[in-house]
Amino acid sequence: MIREQLVQVAQGFREEGFFPSCAVSVFDAQHTLCRFSIGEAQEDSLFDLASLTKLATATLVLDSIEEGRFQLQDTLPQLLPWVRADEQFERQLQGISLYQLLTHTSGLPAWYPFYAHPDFESALKAALQTPRAQGMEYSDIGFILLGKVLEEAWQAPLDAVLRQRLVQPLGLDNFGFLPDLNQHILPSGYGNPHEMEIDKTFGLQFHGFRPLDLPIIGQAHDGNSWYAFCGVSGHAGIFSNLDGVQKLGQHYLSTDSALKQAAMREQFSGRGLGFEAGDMYPQGCGHTGFTGTSLYLSRSLGIGCVILSNRCFYPDGNYKLTNPFRREMNHLAAAHFGKQQKDSNQ
Repeated sequence: MIREQLVQVAQGFREEGFFPSCAVSVFDAQHTLCRFSIGEAQEDSLFDLASLTKLATATLVLDSIEEGRFQLQDTLPQLLPWVRADEQFERQLQGISLYQLLTHTSGLPAWYPFYAHPDFESALKAALQTPRAQGMEYSDIGFILLGKVLEEAWQAPLDAVLRQRLVQPLGLDNFGFLPDLNQHILPSGYGNPHEMEIDKTFGLQFHGFRPLDLPIIGQAHDGNSWYAFCGVSGHAGIFSNLDGVQKLGQHYLSTDSALKQAAMREQFSGRGLGFEAGDMYPQGCGHTGFTGTSLYLSRSLGIGCVILSNRCFYPDGNYKLTNPFRREMNHLAAAHFGKQQKDSNQ
């Protein structure tokens, strides 16, 4: 009965133009409780996770801390030799810690078009000249730098670090950067009209944007991830099916790690260590992705919900924020399956 209700809700949002296709899975720490897909999606289809990539990056950082590679209070100049070697970088990044990066309290700008510069160093220097934030400011740049920290710590490219340190140990099949194009991959959008508009505010020009009339399939939708970092970055670029994201969520629902449990709790202004809290995540936490993806987890209720959709896949570029859909699905999952979990534990 609840499955039919969830499907009906999803169909309603689809008909209202929130997304062409989606796949949803509700789960506990060991089992899938409910799963379905609508539109062109199949239950094993790959979606561009966009900023859900940040949860994978955060998990790799937390694992590296637990393995003694570094500590939450370590700063970027301590962790990145190229920062120490450049007086401007060292001055501008001084005092920015892993804790601040994970909680988006570093003061780094939210976003900057790295692809509009010839190399990473010149792009970062330009980005650091833009106004700094106060308090909590959600920052892609912070997680781009976390990806660089991981590459330095493990002396390997980020896609290899992800595969060896997270995908293989947790069995996250079909979870990673640069997906196999022979798999069923949902198109994520048409070009980057949103970023084309933002770029104008920086007074920058970039002539490498993908055509607005061709669907993006298997390439990272995020402009910085694809154009500047060839699809491999700490802030965006991972593709996955339901199973991959669900297994990552189940790891958090079942972990005994005090650090990872702390990561799921609010640290500052609605942010955990990589996670966010709020009314979209009843008695829990989660994260969203620009392309229409999200993960919700509640240890107290013993459940999670992963939503994968391709909300930007409309030729006219007129797409809606899927938060109303995410909120309703998460609350339905919590009300039904969360109650079941509590009842079964009594």
